[in-house]
Amino acid sequence: MKRFVVALCVLASGWPASTQSELPPRVLQLAELKRNIKTRMARLPNYTCLETIERSRRKNERQAFRYLDTVRVEVATMKNRELYAWPGAKEFGDRDITEIIGAGTSASGSYAEEIRSIFVNNASTITWHGEEQRLGRRTLRWDYRIPYYLSGWTVRTQSASGRVSATGAFWVDAESLDLLRIETNAAEIPPDLPITAVKNTLEYARVRIASGDLLLPQSAELILTEVTGQESRNRIEFSHCREFGANSMLTFEPPSTATPATPAVHVDEISLPPGLRLPVRLAHAIESQSAAVGDAISANVESRVEQKGTTGIPKGAVLRGRIRRFERDSTPTDHYIVGLEFTDLEFPGYHARFFGDMESVDTLPDLQWLLSTSRTKTLEFGLRGGFMTSSETEVYRAIPIPGVSTFFMEAARFRLPEGLHMTWRTVSVAK
Repeated sequence: MKRFVVALCVLASGWPASTQSELPPRVLQLAELKRNIKTRMARLPNYTCLETIERSRRKNERQAFRYLDTVRVEVATMKNRELYAWPGAKEFGDRDITEIIGAGTSASGSYAEEIRSIFVNNASTITWHGEEQRLGRRTLRWDYRIPYYLSGWTVRTQSASGRVSATGAFWVDAESLDLLRIETNAAEIPPDLPITAVKNTLEYARVRIASGDLLLPQSAELILTEVTGQESRNRIEFSHCREFGANSMLTFEPPSTATPATPAVHVDEISLPPGLRLPVRLAHAIESQSAAVGDAISANVESRVEQKGTTGIPKGAVLRGRIRRFERDSTPTDHYIVGLEFTDLEFPGYHARFFGDMESVDTLPDLQWLLSTSRTKTLEFGLRGGFMTSSETEVYRAIPIPGVSTFFMEAARFRLPEGLHMTWRTVSVAK
């Protein structure tokens, strides 16, 4: 292994071609692969993709996975970090994907960090495995390991987080040396993490976007196994990849078609006090067949709301936000868990950050704030006759998320209609 590492350093130092020709073919191929990936990764910060995550879960490996929800976020890289934003957001924030999505299984690293750790940062030890046939094509396989002290992989659960080392393999096309697939397994899992295994699989392809020839992930699958045997699975698809200019603001707003430039409209930032009630109506319907976590939502203020000592909120002001939870389950009955979050209030010349809870909503036949189920047991006393009946009631409540109003829709499919009347009440902003 020492000779192998030294050989790669020789290539990186640009030794004469005669010396390189004496090296084993697999060392030369690996060096070329790393050089090509490093070149393409250097251009990756100029691109962003839509990441669609389908999340599912099962009680043990003998059962089929049960669909929970779909999440959509934008992902980009900057200064060797993956950055995330909701689709359509004007800029990327500095929050981790777990902070943006909230509840459920989520993980970062699939877009760029994993490939960078293996091929660019010199953190991995790579060994030749052999040739394999995959999907009818001849491929070359190498195995790799990233030790704990060099690993940047952090696994997070609802109760704990910890760094793990990584072991895995990658496959490249034997002719073109294009990267095709990476498989990664977590190792040296801290004992305080309630998980026994994490496996991440990435499929790659070369993509032509505008003037760039990029190596981008096409899909990924993350499977996390808990100590209880339950497994969570995220299937991820990357799409709508596009370039943004180095000197332009990173924005996803559609370009303006107006020819004359108009001066920017001045917008005053105002604050909303806790306890302010806003009667609003949903601006568009939410359909269970098409909705997903991350979809934009909006509502219109129904009547003017006065604020003591400051600017009033006029009728027609727009409350904007996202669907934050959208999970389907069948326990105790077929239902959806829906979470709505409004984050911005806008009206001409003014903007306010909004942080609140839904205080009331129009009555809908399937809308419930909690779910409950009752079971009755009858115990007979045999020859002496008589019986005793007991009942048990289980109540299901959604996990609370600050600033998100969560409720149940007890149906296999549902529709929140356009014009649905809601009252939202501002609360103190979470620190």
